[in-house]
Amino acid sequence: MSVVRGDRVILRPFREDEFEAVLSRDREAARVVDPERLEVRRRRLALSGTRTKWEVLFAIEAEGRLIGEIQARNAEEAMPTGVFELGIELYESVDRGRGLGSEAVRAATSHLFGREDAIRVQASTDIENTAMRRSLEKCGFTFEGVLRGFMPSEEEPRDHAMYGITWSDWMHRKERTR
Repeated sequence: MSVVRGDRVILRPFREDEFEAVLSRDREAARVVDPERLEVRRRRLALSGTRTKWEVLFAIEAEGRLIGEIQARNAEEAMPTGVFELGIELYESVDRGRGLGSEAVRAATSHLFGREDAIRVQASTDIENTAMRRSLEKCGFTFEGVLRGFMPSEEEPRDHAMYGITWSDWMHRKERTR
């Protein structure tokens, strides 16, 4: 099982004693309510910190407490070999805007390029999510375009901004910061 350390965050497997709190959050947000889907989510949490055929999922810890999660999706039949799609959630608003999410994205990206044979890491976010867009750019991701009507919503599908970084971009960025 992998543990990835940043300056202020640790990406690590979820602990079993955290499962119920995470599942409760999912139920409250109405993301996962079906009992079968809850069981799938529980299995994903149990496999966190290891690469499965679908993803690498990490708990994000800061200041000694669980503050969120980050996953790098790489479904074998859905993505080309070596391409990962990041998704991140910081659970509480008090943890947003402090650079913790950016640090988690940097740590996950470094892990993917260094340990998971990534050739490309990408992420998308709502076109109006300026904080996440700024975070991705701060981490060296390049804006690549708009995925029109990408995310379903109650009103109408939402546009998403697509960002990506390649292995060579990452290496070039590392050399410049030395």
